[in-house]
Amino acid sequence: MKTLPTAVVWLLCLAAPLSAQPQGPPAPAAAITKYDRGAVLAMLKQVKADLKEHYYDRAFRGMDIEQTFQHAEQRLKAATSLGQAVGTIADVLMRLDDSHTLFIPPDRKARILYGWRCQIIGDAPIVTEVAPGSDAEKQGVEVGDRVLAWNEYALTRESLGKVNYVYYLVRPQPSQRLVLRKADGAMKSLQVATRFEDRDEYDMPSVLASIFNLYGHADDREETLGEIFVWRYTGFGDPKDVDRVVRKARDSKSLILDLRGNGGGTVNALRAMVSWLFDRDVQISVERMRKEEKPLTAKGRKDAFAGRLIVLVDSWSGSSSEMLARLVQIEKRGVVMGDRTAGAVMTSRMLPHVYGDDRLTIYATMITVGDVRMADGGSLEKTGVTPDEIVLPTAADVAASRDPVLARAVAALGGTLTPEAAGRLFK
Repeated sequence: MKTLPTAVVWLLCLAAPLSAQPQGPPAPAAAITKYDRGAVLAMLKQVKADLKEHYYDRAFRGMDIEQTFQHAEQRLKAATSLGQAVGTIADVLMRLDDSHTLFIPPDRKARILYGWRCQIIGDAPIVTEVAPGSDAEKQGVEVGDRVLAWNEYALTRESLGKVNYVYYLVRPQPSQRLVLRKADGAMKSLQVATRFEDRDEYDMPSVLASIFNLYGHADDREETLGEIFVWRYTGFGDPKDVDRVVRKARDSKSLILDLRGNGGGTVNALRAMVSWLFDRDVQISVERMRKEEKPLTAKGRKDAFAGRLIVLVDSWSGSSSEMLARLVQIEKRGVVMGDRTAGAVMTSRMLPHVYGDDRLTIYATMITVGDVRMADGGSLEKTGVTPDEIVLPTAADVAASRDPVLARAVAALGGTLTPEAAGRLFK
């Protein structure tokens, strides 16, 4: 299968060590077959080969790679279920504590629907979405609830990404014990059932979609508020989209670039965005790989947007979003508002693989191939971007669909927009 080109893409915020071994209510154990045993041992061998050939750090961040994989092989030979075996392989790469290196296991031909999502706001995990008709809704999970525990895990900035990875891709949970703090301060413990939705067949795009959609994304939206152009940009994709929208924004005196929930995307789209914001050439970053350092630069445009600029970010803003926000600060091009970003800025490559002949098992690895440093020499990995002005919605704001962050940005540019109206703007 074809290897995808290197791109700066944020997959998950994997900021702290967290075991991929089962925690909380275990998933139903499927006895491991002879074929499965051979498959997982072959996968482990391939994962090791990918890591040794492509990982940017030849010292593997201090991990003893031979000993780690030897122990993993022993655990695979002793594994009693396929889920346990897959967790063992995932755990090997998670030990690197690297935001862009992970194992993408074979698909179970089922979409995991937990019925709710949460986001870190400041330091608090707040429920931001509850699916209508889900067991989560029936059991009393509400938007605005603070999540104190999800099974055995306390959700923090350092753990949420890995919990999502484990629960969605590695060890799906048939039921969930949630401990919530309600709006009135009361504590509530709930047992919530998971819904598993069958898919007809497996394909790698479905697996990748399940990764990129863990957190959900709204569509790109544009609004003009008097002399202020507001653009909610949800992913750095086609550079032509950047060209199209910023050409429209040039007619306004100010631009609010809303990168909240934007997990990153392609280098070309990032470069296009920077070109439209500067009338001179700009160095964005330097990528440090095994054998070379490669600068990422953008050519300035004479017809670049010259007005005032505010960039909005939150804890889901990753990779290219973080790089753009930090560049705006370094070059003093505008103001960054919102919440601290994900701190997941590396360059990675996806390596798909197939095991078997008549019966095919498809899996992949994501391997970090470059350490990204900003033009000032600083790294955003694990630290993220701290906004010039921190503006956080409260749990009550989330429950009421108010958006005080966008409202504050509009006010800073001389406009008027209530948090209630701002919340309706891009709902």
